[in-house]
Amino acid sequence: MNNISTKRFNLRKIKLEDSKDVFIILNDKETVRYLNLSSIDSEEDAKNLIKNYLIDLEKRKKFPFAICKKDSDEFIGVFLIKLDLYDEDCFEFTIYINKKYWNQGVYSEILPYMVEFAFEEIKTGNFRGFVMKNNKISARVLIKNNFILEKEFKVEGLPEIIQSYLITKEDYYNKIKNEGRKVEK
Repeated sequence: MNNISTKRFNLRKIKLEDSKDVFIILNDKETVRYLNLSSIDSEEDAKNLIKNYLIDLEKRKKFPFAICKKDSDEFIGVFLIKLDLYDEDCFEFTIYINKKYWNQGVYSEILPYMVEFAFEEIKTGNFRGFVMKNNKISARVLIKNNFILEKEFKVEGLPEIIQSYLITKEDYYNKIKNEGRKVEK
């Protein structure tokens, strides 16, 4: 898994040393309310989560990227690409960012690179993102990156309806690669 560099961020493989930062993010109730995750209670829980990410990376089931600021190398979040357990020709993703970096265009800047990684490196057939229905900002980022609303559903234990957005390999190549568009580097 190679590092990826955007205009403002470096994405690298997550490390166990990132556990303190992961704990800070996933211990925040406001952050996890938008994720299909429970908050974690200790840095040890974060370390175990990262260990599981790295085990699944070896199996090519998960690709866990740490998001770091380019100018300071500060860890600000995680972009996790993982095999969709219900569709073997599909990977899905989740992103979680320290809330002090919300509304600063992090997701918008990173997503095109991750779409490219999913289709060019992983060679997935489809790429899927999920958002809670009231998370309009995240939905707009997906739509801007050629994801199509696929379906809405309810998950037990979550208070809101989940929306599934999908981009197919065909759409990726037709809308991005064949148009000659490149990810802005």
